[in-house]
Amino acid sequence: MVNRITGFSNVFDIDEIVSKLMKTEQAPLDKMTRQKQTLEWQRDSYREVNSKVKELDDLIYSLNLTLPSTYGAKKVTSSNESAVTATGTTNATSGSINVTQLATASVFKSSGTSGFTAANGTFTFEVTTPDSTKPKTVTINTTDTDTIDSIVSKLNNSQLGVTAYKGQIFDGTNYVDTIALTSRTTGEGVSIKAADGNSASFLTQLGFQVDGDNKLVATTQGQKAQYEINGLKMENNNNTFTQAGITYELKGTTDKPVSLNVSTDVDTIFDKIKQFVDKYNELVEQVNGKVNEKRNRDYHPLTAEEKKAMSDKEVELWETTAKSGLLRSDSILRSGASNLRGDFYADITTSDANKIHITQIGITTSDKYKDGGKLVINEKKLREAIEEDPQKVSQMFISGSLNLDSKDKDKAQQQYKEQGIIYRVKNSLSDFTKSIQTKAGSTTMELKEYGLGKDLDSLAKRMSTFQDRLKLIENRYYIKFNAMDRAIQKLNNQSGYLSQLLGQ
Repeated sequence: MVNRITGFSNVFDIDEIVSKLMKTEQAPLDKMTRQKQTLEWQRDSYREVNSKVKELDDLIYSLNLTLPSTYGAKKVTSSNESAVTATGTTNATSGSINVTQLATASVFKSSGTSGFTAANGTFTFEVTTPDSTKPKTVTINTTDTDTIDSIVSKLNNSQLGVTAYKGQIFDGTNYVDTIALTSRTTGEGVSIKAADGNSASFLTQLGFQVDGDNKLVATTQGQKAQYEINGLKMENNNNTFTQAGITYELKGTTDKPVSLNVSTDVDTIFDKIKQFVDKYNELVEQVNGKVNEKRNRDYHPLTAEEKKAMSDKEVELWETTAKSGLLRSDSILRSGASNLRGDFYADITTSDANKIHITQIGITTSDKYKDGGKLVINEKKLREAIEEDPQKVSQMFISGSLNLDSKDKDKAQQQYKEQGIIYRVKNSLSDFTKSIQTKAGSTTMELKEYGLGKDLDSLAKRMSTFQDRLKLIENRYYIKFNAMDRAIQKLNNQSGYLSQLLGQ
């Protein structure tokens, strides 16, 4: 701000006069400021739509709607869930399992900790697990300030693959302070071997027993799970494993075979399709709201001066109205929404040349005009379609391939006819996003990279040039009025002098 000394004559207030004159001069700048705000609101409104487009695209990914396994999901029902539970993939078939033995972990129990003496040292061990092909080297460092509790903590935080516990444990006669180690993996073959005599001594001080090869002696050896699947004897180091498309979780032994009935997981498939449709409807609702919203041209963006004369609530209400209708009848949004509607309602040509349509599985357009093309699910019909013919449902959503031929237009059109709805929608969402970003950019793009950004950049330059011009005009006004003020002051001085002469 320029500091000025004005108005020696006291005839008029130069600052006030210049301020009023500058309000008139500033009118074009106020207009550009409003234009800038309108462009920014438009840009933000476009980006709101793009956020909703991204939500739908992200949902397709998170629900795995492009994978055949989603539409072929299986549910496995166990006749004895206290002993065996299971889940199935697309290729799972019904069968039975009889569990004769559960997999257990190896346990190593010390005889007591009375022989422990804290000392500085580094101890090395070779650890073998049931699934490892070669031993893993593990080191533990101790200090002369360690206690049994801190040693237990170090064992737990090491890579020994055990859970250490200290407590009063029964030794057959009495309850004594003891450390017990339980391997974190089940099955046969757990081995902890001291790499040298010093490391072996560390174990024996803690009350553990080592054999002639410096291996820790297990109190209880881990064992494999043993079972029969459809009459075939098998074993596994884990109680959870996958066999022929079924993931089993063994919880107990059985005295007779447990039946596992595999069926289509109608609920899971239905829920995923419903989530997709609901999210699509959210996008439809937002786009419809933008393109049909009435524009109120009596409400323009407020200038800083106008905001000063209003309360915060009044400003908020005014700007809410001023923002409305900025994308009314917008061609980008209308085109994007139209393409998505077409993706749903165009016939799909299957690999066997049959034509299928989304209405065949109970998904139709709402007959309410105000819904503007939202989808409606006939739950009974969709559930029946999933249960009776999951393959057809899969074809409806992911037949064909995602990518279309970019060079051969006729081939691309044929590929589109063979595409499932999910593939079509993903491509349309990608095109929709690109169209909006070409117009309104994204938070990571520079102004020069999109249409509205270029307009904003151009407007900002014009505003800067005009502000420089206003400074010159203001300075010119001050020069003129200060000159006038000095002339009046001089005239007053001369008048006073003449009065004195005449009065003599």
